[in-house]
Amino acid sequence: MPLLLQHIDAIAREKNRDVLFVHFEEYNHEHPEKNTARNKVLDWLDLQNIEYTPCMGLEGEAVLSSYSGDIYVDVPFDAKNPAYRTLSELLEDEQGNMKIDGVLFFSLALDIALEIEAERENEEEIEIEYLDEEEFGDQFGEGFIENPEAQNEADFEPMNDKKS
Repeated sequence: MPLLLQHIDAIAREKNRDVLFVHFEEYNHEHPEKNTARNKVLDWLDLQNIEYTPCMGLEGEAVLSSYSGDIYVDVPFDAKNPAYRTLSELLEDEQGNMKIDGVLFFSLALDIALEIEAERENEEEIEIEYLDEEEFGDQFGEGFIENPEAQNEADFEPMNDKKS
């Protein structure tokens, strides 16, 4: 059964805040048992009663990708938040390096998510304008003369005056 997943930037806009997500470099959707690092993190999140949801990466119209195991972690990006501190301690050392091979921990700022949406809307507007121009051109076909009065009348010969 197909699963409809949100992009992480859409989640940030929906939550109206910065969001956290985890990427698993070695994700294998055909053999979930081989995702040991991912399974370890998911089990830990379950034990901590921390909500998470599968998600897609950043939305990009030009890129079509399949699910790569990413998860949105429903914890605010706030160093004062106990759930954030616990999650950070699991995934990162004191210098911010990842503790678990193949696991990457990210935050996405709401500002960036809003910029992504604005850029996408701008691209859609440009595309609509372009399609409108193409439709106008096709409506009249090739050879359409915008200002027929500017055309030299000598270029036209009446059909019945042609000499054989």
